[in-house]
Amino acid sequence: MSWSQKTETCRFIAASHLFSEQSNAWITFAGSDPPFTWGDANRTLVSPDSLESYLESLGTSDFDDVLKRLAELPNDVYIDLEN
Repeated sequence: MSWSQKTETCRFIAASHLFSEQSNAWITFAGSDPPFTWGDANRTLVSPDSLESYLESLGTSDFDDVLKRLAELPNDVYIDLEN
């Protein structure tokens, strides 16, 4: 019996691109104990909706520009927190 390998494809942008020129926002996000796991993985993909909800829950204007960028992303594009 043989198995067929199924390869999946998804689109993503690097968090470093999303947070570019937003160092205060990144520091606030990274230090907030976010409910996302990253650090030892090659890719950690988060949906724009999940990231948006979390950033809004922190209630700071540090994320205003990042939230605008998130709103411009198509729903099928993820954010890679590893890069």
